[in-house]
Amino acid sequence: MAKFDNLICLIVDDYSTARRLIKDSLQQIGFSCLEAENGNQALSLIQQTTLDLVIADVNMPEKNGLELLEYIRADDNMMDLPVVLTMLEPFEDLISDAKKLGMNDYLVKPFDVFTLSKTLDKVIKTTGGESL
Repeated sequence: MAKFDNLICLIVDDYSTARRLIKDSLQQIGFSCLEAENGNQALSLIQQTTLDLVIADVNMPEKNGLELLEYIRADDNMMDLPVVLTMLEPFEDLISDAKKLGMNDYLVKPFDVFTLSKTLDKVIKTTGGESL
């Protein structure tokens, strides 16, 4: 039994290869996954589905990761949803802005399943959700 069994993650990235790699890693540790290729698509999925986690790329067309994060944190029904942002370059200003908006954590691409799992151990426990 994987440690994140029965949890659902929405992966938001405009590159299908990136989504596939993240999905493969998440499935190895038990997640079920949904995918969106931009922030607007992600919002409609978020509003229709009960999610346990959102992993979103910072740099996307049609609502980037920061805009998506801002929207999630502004909605009373979603404000506690864990959000992990992915980025190619860990710029301090970007990370600082994302933290101010309520990002739970971030990952620098490319990352492996071990790094992902370690990050999610922190994120899933610190969000008040069920500790697994």
